[in-house]
Amino acid sequence: VFVVDMKLNSFLVPLTFATFVALCFCAEEGGLPIAPLPRFTCNPYEVDPNAAAPTNVNQLAPHNIDVIMSMGDSMTAAFAATSGKLLDVPLLPREDRYLSYTSGGGSMQYTINNFLNLYNRNIEGSSSGQTLPIDALEIQGHHIEPIMTGVVGLNAALSGAKIQDISQEIDFLVEQLQTTYKDTVDFENSWKVATLLIGANNLCVACHNNTSDSPETYAALLNSSIAQMQSSIPRVRFNILPMFNISQVYYWSRTNKYCTRVWNLFDECPCLSSKDSTEQDRKIVNDYAVQYRQKIDEVASYWQAKNLSTFSVTVQPFTGSLKIINGALTSDFDCFHPSELAHAWLGAGVW
Repeated sequence: VFVVDMKLNSFLVPLTFATFVALCFCAEEGGLPIAPLPRFTCNPYEVDPNAAAPTNVNQLAPHNIDVIMSMGDSMTAAFAATSGKLLDVPLLPREDRYLSYTSGGGSMQYTINNFLNLYNRNIEGSSSGQTLPIDALEIQGHHIEPIMTGVVGLNAALSGAKIQDISQEIDFLVEQLQTTYKDTVDFENSWKVATLLIGANNLCVACHNNTSDSPETYAALLNSSIAQMQSSIPRVRFNILPMFNISQVYYWSRTNKYCTRVWNLFDECPCLSSKDSTEQDRKIVNDYAVQYRQKIDEVASYWQAKNLSTFSVTVQPFTGSLKIINGALTSDFDCFHPSELAHAWLGAGVW
């Protein structure tokens, strides 16, 4: 993700290009056992306390990152990651933001925040606990924003969010940086990393053929969101995670009686979980996912061509080919959202 000391390679290369690929990109239909997470073996490196901070976004090392920010939907909010089955206590699943693959600050969690914290103990923006998914509710097309800002940190993800809602999430980040974090973050000069994973809820209704969910609309709104970030928050490295083919969770749900019952009970993703959904609907979802990924590359290339010194856009491509190789990677509650284990692998993969 960043310019790193060569001593970090013992973790980076084996994990992201060998272990993670072997686990997630080579699944067979019957499923594969999941290997234990590898140890985080990156060592701290010496930093000259008198060295000037980089002035170019392409020169950043892990210790230069002062702020971590996240945007997305219920996956990045870590909805139901540790929840039990339906009717288990607590009855209402939580958003387990403390373990979210990006901003999670929970002890011993494999998250980008915790990896960066090894190199900068003063990093700001981590999430520290759980929240109720009230942000999934909308009033006149506007999501209810998280009220436990001390817990949420700078994880602006909203359950139920679409690409249309990223503008609201960026507004939330700006407000928090200028209020809650005004005494701990140098808004103008601190280097920030932002991670975005969005599109699942657009894909879930892709089979309805609405213009609002088309690849062209997705690209236009992604581009305008990046422009909003660039103009409103200084010094940002913007990471985009492409959407994978979410239809995989449908096929896993069919292999488990509980999951099949839950999917038949809740219409969580209409083009997949509706009783009237068809193989053609699921094909449309997959086709749109491919086109979303193409649009992400196009938009990222547009911004990369600008060659800005204090703002960059990077695509982390591994999620685009991600395959769900075992039901343990989905929530016990709804067999749809990423589990705690999946968040750990996502965090390791981004790193």
